[in-house]
Amino acid sequence: MVDAIFLMKETFNVYSDLNLNRCSVTNLIIFRNKAHNSKYFQCKWLPPRNIDVRPNFGKSPCGKRMPYEGSTGEIDPIRAGKKALIWFEELQNKIMNVREEQKYNAQYNLHHYWEIWYSRFCNDPSKSDKNKSDRLNDWNGDGFGIAHQKWSLKSIDQIRKKDIADYFSFLDTRGNGSSGSMANRKCQQKAILNKLNDEALDDFPDLRPFVYPEIKGKSNTKQVEHFRRDEWDRLLKKIIELSDNFAIKSLSKNEYEELEPDKKRWVDLYDCLSLLFFFYLRSEDISRLRSDWFRDVGNETIFLKLEKTKQDRLKQETEHYYPDGYKVWKRIQQRRPDGFVCFPHLDRTKKRATKNINETANSLLQEAVKKSNIFKKTRMTLTNVRHTAFRLTLEELDMVSLDEQELRLFADNGNTSVEMLRKTYLKYIQRGKLASKARKNLPSNSWAMQKKVSI
Repeated sequence: MVDAIFLMKETFNVYSDLNLNRCSVTNLIIFRNKAHNSKYFQCKWLPPRNIDVRPNFGKSPCGKRMPYEGSTGEIDPIRAGKKALIWFEELQNKIMNVREEQKYNAQYNLHHYWEIWYSRFCNDPSKSDKNKSDRLNDWNGDGFGIAHQKWSLKSIDQIRKKDIADYFSFLDTRGNGSSGSMANRKCQQKAILNKLNDEALDDFPDLRPFVYPEIKGKSNTKQVEHFRRDEWDRLLKKIIELSDNFAIKSLSKNEYEELEPDKKRWVDLYDCLSLLFFFYLRSEDISRLRSDWFRDVGNETIFLKLEKTKQDRLKQETEHYYPDGYKVWKRIQQRRPDGFVCFPHLDRTKKRATKNINETANSLLQEAVKKSNIFKKTRMTLTNVRHTAFRLTLEELDMVSLDEQELRLFADNGNTSVEMLRKTYLKYIQRGKLASKARKNLPSNSWAMQKKVSI
């Protein structure tokens, strides 16, 4: 017969009081909740700090670690103890699964990719201390930084559209509810997130770009840097010279393979820049371009169909607007009839292949820019070549006067939007044309910068 005093107890240690052999811990407790005046036993267990998977190790706002709690649904302490053991085992399995998930996430979360990217960013001699400080503030800024967001601890492939939408809403709150007031901040955070997403592509080749809410109130006062026509021609001429004119020769595959490494790298750069320019490509396209993605459709016209595009947009075949695009491609095809087109000799099997290829191309581009005596405010990269392609095509074909449908067709061909064409290029082309027209039509000497004074 069970001792009546025993049954009257409100709290039992499952290990020492109930002597249940299956209990493997000494601090599993069952108890009646007096505050709720419940006749049923509850159970609780406080895990060691080193295995506690809860945020801040389960600490309450006052700083005290709180136990896990559950219900047994039993009045009898022995039966309650047995139910508590089942609850405890299930809890352990859940904790084990969370620990495994956390371990996985730690390998592939934003913090991991930030460390890799920011380390390389800081080692770039072209980046100033202010550049480094600004990017660190974007990441770790007090309250608003990406590092402080819970979803930054997720594996990058588990970050969802809602996570970023909630984050942008949070930034609006920080800006007193005005979306415009935080627009530039959102753009900075978006830029960082895109860099980290790109960093993860070697681990997750099918990783999709993040999806962002529309950024309203975004300032667009700065014109994107591009090469003027005279600069672009001078740059290509210099690269041809550096290649010892092999860049514009019709080389066979064997002749190309046998080129000296120094000559070959300039041939590779020339081909890379030419394809970027004629087919309005993005920098991330370069490493994956293959010869079989190009198709000769006759009438000296080449179509390119990318296998992957930014944000997985539906991609129609892109064709070149400049006639020289055909001649350049036929020359490239002759020396590289199959396989990768741009920098084919660079290793694509190792991690960060895309980054390594782009860094090689960008480094050569900057060397060529310097040798061409071209002076720009910013460091010119493959992205600036894409800007150059759009800007010169729009200028030289006088596309300012095109109707909406024609602009849309051109935008689709370059895998961009009419809105982007208008705010990034056409706006500044129109502004320049208006200023030029004014200078031609306004009479000279009609305004003196000297104040006329009667003596």
